[in-house]
Amino acid sequence: MVDQPKKFISETLLPDYPPKVPLLKANWSGLAFDRNVHSDLAPANVWDALLSFEDNSEVAVISFRDLEMDILPVFVQPDRESLLAYLGHDFRFTADHYVFSQEQNWICRLDQDVTLIAGETKLIQQLVNCCDGFESVMKIMSHDFDSGPNDECGLEKYLINLTRGLINRA
Repeated sequence: MVDQPKKFISETLLPDYPPKVPLLKANWSGLAFDRNVHSDLAPANVWDALLSFEDNSEVAVISFRDLEMDILPVFVQPDRESLLAYLGHDFRFTADHYVFSQEQNWICRLDQDVTLIAGETKLIQQLVNCCDGFESVMKIMSHDFDSGPNDECGLEKYLINLTRGLINRA
């Protein structure tokens, strides 16, 4: 069962958005994708790999609004189809949401621009390994957040800092 979602989220992520890195836990790393580029809000293989770690434990889903009102999260099956069906019902995807494991070892923040997946560095490393390795995932993220040759927005630095701690970094 999920213990105090508001406390978990506030102790895990700052309310910062790119190019600021929102991770609060030193032993956590993250991945970020432009949710508007991907029909499933992030690459399908990333969702599939992440949700496969749950061994049939449902994942928690809560909107930012419901979190502030102390409404309990909804639980959905740990597969992309179930998650996207929930978010698609009544256009829920138009509101910002959090998705996280009941063990609270990973979290996904779905805002209107970015899908941020963060978790214990060892878990994120496993996720990256399941998705053809660091270079493959970084290539997708860099394409999603291409800020031009001079990186005037600091998005390349954002991705480097977000993935800090992962092995086989470019």
